[in-house]
Parts: sequence; C-alpha cells; structure tokens
Amino acid sequence: MENHDTTEKANYSIMYILAVICGVLTAWVLTGSILYILLGAILGLLTAGFFKNVLMKNREV
Repeated sequence: MENHDTTEKANYSIMYILAVICGVLTAWVLTGSILYILLGAILGLLTAGFFKNVLMKNREV
C-alpha cells in the first residue's frame, strides 16, 4: 500500500499579492513618489514573507 498525503497545501500567493497592493497604496497615499511606491511594494513583500515564514511557521491551515 502506498501512503499519500491527502492534505492540501495552503496557497499563500494571494497574501503576497495583497501585501504588494497594500504597500503600493500606502506609499502612494503618504508620499505620491514613484520611488516610495516601489519601496512600499518591496516592504509589503518582506512583511508578507516574515509573516508566513516566522509567525505562521508551525501553524496548521
């Protein structure tokens, strides 16, 4: 008999997309500068990665 893992893996791609959108919108509202909008997108991605890899590392979905 073969043992297969039937549990589905969580899809975190929507979390990364929302993090980029929120980072861009926040930077746009606060500054309006293109440079800060790009920085907001990068910081949004870093925040989502930190949340997924550190805070939710051992949690079941």
